[in-house]
Amino acid sequence: MPIRFINLGITKYPIVLIDMEIAQESVAHGADECIFITEHEALYSAGKSFELRDFIMNPKYPVYFPKRGGRVTVHSPGQLVIYPVINLKKRNLNVHEYVELLESWIMKSLNELNINSHLSEKGVGVWVDDCKIGFIGIRIEHGITTHGLCLNVSNDLAMFNAIVPCGINGVKITSIEKLNKNIKMIDVSAAFKTTCPF
Repeated sequence: MPIRFINLGITKYPIVLIDMEIAQESVAHGADECIFITEHEALYSAGKSFELRDFIMNPKYPVYFPKRGGRVTVHSPGQLVIYPVINLKKRNLNVHEYVELLESWIMKSLNELNINSHLSEKGVGVWVDDCKIGFIGIRIEHGITTHGLCLNVSNDLAMFNAIVPCGINGVKITSIEKLNKNIKMIDVSAAFKTTCPF
């Protein structure tokens, strides 16, 4: 199936939410699937499982409540965000298989960059040693996906201090930059395109 990558650069979160909804509706009516690649201006994103205790201090940036699954996380420049808009029914994928596919995609992309990563019993996402580096939060409507995954590349990790990331107490957060890897965003994006499973 043909699929196109849409590179957006640094974006305002509400605008991309609208873009995803439009793309989702188009794919539902037979248009080609697509994958948005972006970085967001600094914000907090609280999914449908969000609880008030997920904020441990007053956030200094806007908080949005999208209809995706999961708890609260951070978006900011330097974090690669990827939103696949695909038809799970046509690809014979269930929700669990799709989440596993996204996790595998992150790990394969990191492997392309010579970074070893793994899954953890602590929760959904991708980890390096005992630190979380990759995050997943999805929405599925009529078999069409929106939202998706993000990977910390060179973003401000101090933003995570205001929250319980993904609702996991005591979780440590890392990034490619914090791992002392001098890898540019364009190279990370290229790794994801190379390993794309769709």
